[in-house]
Amino acid sequence: MLSHLLNPAMLLGLAGLALPVLAHLLSRRNYDVVHWGAMQFLELSRKTKRHIRLEEVLLLLLRMGMIGLLVAALARPWVSGGALGRYFSTRSRDVVFVIDGSMSMGWEGQTLTPHATAIRQAQDFLGELRPGDTAGLLDARDLVRPIISPPVGGLSRIRDALDRLPPPGGGSDLVEALSEAVRVLAGTSNLSRDVIVLTDGQARPWFADQAERWAAFDDLCEQAAVRPRIWVVDVTGGAGGTRLNFSLDNLQPSREFTAVNLPVRVKTRLRYTGGAAPMQRRVYLEVDGQRLADATLQTPLLQPGGEFSIEFEQRLTSAGSHWLGVVIDPDDLPGDNRADAAISVIEALPVLLVDGDPRLDPARGETFFLQAAFATSDNEPPLVRARVVDQGLFAAADLAGVRIVVLANVPWLTPAVADALANFVAAGGGLLVAPGDKVDRQNYHELLYRDGRGPLPAALDEVRHDDAESRLGVQIANRGLTLPLVTPLKRERDGGFTEARFSKWWKLSPATPAAAPPGPIAPGDESPVVAAPVVAAHLDTGDAYLVLGGYGRGRVALLAAPLDSDWSTLPAKPDYVPFLYELMFHLAGGGAPNRNVQTGEPLVSLLPRPLEPDEKCLFEGPGRTAFPAVIEGAVDAQFARLDDTRLPGLYTLRHEGSKHAPAAPEYFVVNFDRGESDLTPLDDDARKQLAGVERLKFITAEDALADELFADDARVEIWRVLLGVLLLLFAGELWFTRRLVRGGYATGLDPPPGDWQSAGDDD
Repeated sequence: MLSHLLNPAMLLGLAGLALPVLAHLLSRRNYDVVHWGAMQFLELSRKTKRHIRLEEVLLLLLRMGMIGLLVAALARPWVSGGALGRYFSTRSRDVVFVIDGSMSMGWEGQTLTPHATAIRQAQDFLGELRPGDTAGLLDARDLVRPIISPPVGGLSRIRDALDRLPPPGGGSDLVEALSEAVRVLAGTSNLSRDVIVLTDGQARPWFADQAERWAAFDDLCEQAAVRPRIWVVDVTGGAGGTRLNFSLDNLQPSREFTAVNLPVRVKTRLRYTGGAAPMQRRVYLEVDGQRLADATLQTPLLQPGGEFSIEFEQRLTSAGSHWLGVVIDPDDLPGDNRADAAISVIEALPVLLVDGDPRLDPARGETFFLQAAFATSDNEPPLVRARVVDQGLFAAADLAGVRIVVLANVPWLTPAVADALANFVAAGGGLLVAPGDKVDRQNYHELLYRDGRGPLPAALDEVRHDDAESRLGVQIANRGLTLPLVTPLKRERDGGFTEARFSKWWKLSPATPAAAPPGPIAPGDESPVVAAPVVAAHLDTGDAYLVLGGYGRGRVALLAAPLDSDWSTLPAKPDYVPFLYELMFHLAGGGAPNRNVQTGEPLVSLLPRPLEPDEKCLFEGPGRTAFPAVIEGAVDAQFARLDDTRLPGLYTLRHEGSKHAPAAPEYFVVNFDRGESDLTPLDDDARKQLAGVERLKFITAEDALADELFADDARVEIWRVLLGVLLLLFAGELWFTRRLVRGGYATGLDPPPGDWQSAGDDD
């Protein structure tokens, strides 16, 4: 017979065993003895003294036993096996269902998807539970979603929750789901505790190669007062096997923030797995859910295990929130047949150009080429609405209504203007610094760089010159153009960006992570968060040409050379205008909340106006799941926020209860790890490894689960028996104490030497 404790912490109460002993010792302390004449007639015999001491010890043990039994009962011991377990076992159980909600559970190659089969089997099993049983429900995704937790006895509630489960999508982490189920069952009361995992036999969610995670799971199970039994049901009946699948990676937009008619590029990759013969696929582009007839491509023949890069370019013709989708022809796994990205579109981007060297001849000014670049667009309205101010007239008031500020070889800044500029960036504005020969290095270091804690992402070390004899001179290195911002400017695009020659440039030293630590600032520190800088482009000398940084909610870009023709031939290259537009809209995107996030990251939207008293904001996610938005911020700058983004897919933000609510919704996309598209099943060796000795039990037949699960494992709690014995001991202690107090020691008095009693009688 094996014994266990449900509340082992109660064993600390055994320290109370010292109380009767302490009371016994205190009662035996010595008193002063006063001898008097008749004392000899009251002395106890040695036999009587031994008898009294024995009774005191028995009473002491009785009281200690009572305390021990009370502590043991509070610890709730239970036994399994043996006659006691067989004849007094409880059949009430606590069950937690774990439904695999990953994308592979949406496989449509059978009559029912594995997800629908899992829900049906869970419903069937609920019909087998008895009165007194409880059930909980977990939706296993990349992040576990507790649906019914802790377990409840109202099984109709579980049935309704099963019917409302959202469609499968994204990945799943069954190790974490099992750990959560064990933690949930640790707070239940029945002795029979079971976890039932309903999945499709895919290998990926099990992370069989992560031994440290499974060791932590084993430790968690060992710490449980009652170790739950874990049953893994393959709802496909073991018929998963190798399955043909075409899948798309997450969609990568060239920018999330753009202007009307400014081209936006989206990229993804098509993968082909599980097949046996070469195959083709058609790929389509959608805007706001509408498929574009003129945006379709046919892939070449793909070999099994092959992949193909996909890229579309699209101009969005109206301002507001939009979403782009890349879709392929359907197959049996629809969850990875599309990839989406949300884009914010404005009419025109307001930019302030600060000219650091104004001239009477505009063609010789620092901003001449910038103004010309922004004026070359045929769009109406223009993509960028630029305004120029001379350096000597630049003031904090000029920042009102502006998204981007360009410091074009501005010699110096006053402390007041520098502080206003830093606050502008921290609040979400963009800053582009293009230094030249006029720049006061010390002024920039003191007011903008601030030892790596200001908005400037790099220090200005010195001006360098091209001393090479090659006619090509110093150019931008092609191999370093890897970020989406600059990849369209690579040499193979033949736009001249990497062919521009530089005669002079500033040597830039990006701030080190130690000097500019990422992360939140401690309370009371008013300094905004400083992001570690990134070098987006190098010169072929190895020096940095473009350094990107973040300051608060805004973005900053620092160039090694001015944007006129004094130090380089870049303004004469065709790529000059595309480069400026890419840079402007990259900087402008810093103030806008991310529309494309990963699972678990929050969705945030800046509301255009304060909410009315009865107005509500709701996020609607996959499967028409609705989430109320949390409203944050001041009245004049409110944000709608959603933290629960455990369901991947397309989300919309809608307003309800106001006639002034925006007619069009705002779009967001929650991406997920596309590795779930790997449908490789869990092999026998991995199953044996995961099953261990008592860890898991894999089952392929639904009926077999019921047969094994409801087999009586003879578990019974014995605290009621202990309380019964405690009551008997309590009654015995009362009787014993009463006997000692009432009877006294009179019967135990010995007569003194001589027959004094008979002598008295003679008299």
